[in-house]
Amino acid sequence: MRIVVNLLALFLCALTASAQTAPSSEPDETAGEQTGFCPTTHNLELAPKAEYWLEGVLGSKTVKMYLNRGGSGVVGLFYEPNGDWKPILLGGMWKPSGIDLSAGADSAAFDSETLAPIGRLQGQLTDNLFLGQWTPTGSDNAEPVHLSVVPKIECDGKGVWKRFDSQKWPFSFSYPAAWHLVEEHDGPGDYIRLICPDPESMAYDNDVIVKEAVGKPTEESGLVLCGKEWRYNADCGDDIKDSAFDHIPVQSVRHGMKIMDISAREWRNYCRYGGYVAQTDGTDRVVLLQNGWIRITWQDASDIVGRIVETVRAHTAKSFPADHELPKAKKPQ
Repeated sequence: MRIVVNLLALFLCALTASAQTAPSSEPDETAGEQTGFCPTTHNLELAPKAEYWLEGVLGSKTVKMYLNRGGSGVVGLFYEPNGDWKPILLGGMWKPSGIDLSAGADSAAFDSETLAPIGRLQGQLTDNLFLGQWTPTGSDNAEPVHLSVVPKIECDGKGVWKRFDSQKWPFSFSYPAAWHLVEEHDGPGDYIRLICPDPESMAYDNDVIVKEAVGKPTEESGLVLCGKEWRYNADCGDDIKDSAFDHIPVQSVRHGMKIMDISAREWRNYCRYGGYVAQTDGTDRVVLLQNGWIRITWQDASDIVGRIVETVRAHTAKSFPADHELPKAKKPQ
């Protein structure tokens, strides 16, 4: 009889312990915190976790939005696809009473020294709808918010591509029509930025960058011409036999232009406004023109850069229509 009682007591203790450790949908104040996410506008707990992509109306604006929940914390951003595509960062709390987020621009941390506050977003996310209000900073006028949950936006370049051909640049190329092209003018460092429409991707320093330069690549680019052989991140006298990376670029020729693949190196991913995330993969191609060269980089190992490179033409050649379905490019041999 005593054995039976003891077994029953052990069973009840185990049942009680199981009930105490059962998972809960409520935020755990003692839970650990996540790392390696962007933007870093608020701390995120380990659980519960959820990500949302939303589209709709925020006040008088049409926006695309990304929200990343970690317990009682939420981070994210939104931008206007019909405007300048400038990311507005979000950070705040996921409470039983609703979501309460502060919004700011050009900052990865919500503090008085670095944040330019622009508003407050409040609401409830239920049944794939976010309903709430947006209050601009310095205003008492709350504007309605109506956003619908949508599938994640992919940066795969599917669909129609369009042609970029400007007299300001000594080359032309094609890129996904759904992406946003920005000509950045920074003195001698002018370059072109291609932005994927995925708001999550915009939280990271993850745009396709197209740079151009005159003459031949210099040591500052990492490329060195050793006789007839190009090397990347290695001097001509270096012993590269046992190197962890291939310092001899993979080369090919397209339309009379030499293309060098210098992707084989260590890549690191950062938040758009600073903050190291983790190691990642990337793509880096150099195209040698007659009187200069261009470099196209992206922190992603997909074939988008390769497909763009396939369309590069020197000067302002117009061998493509304005909008067209682009055939998938072959990888350099």
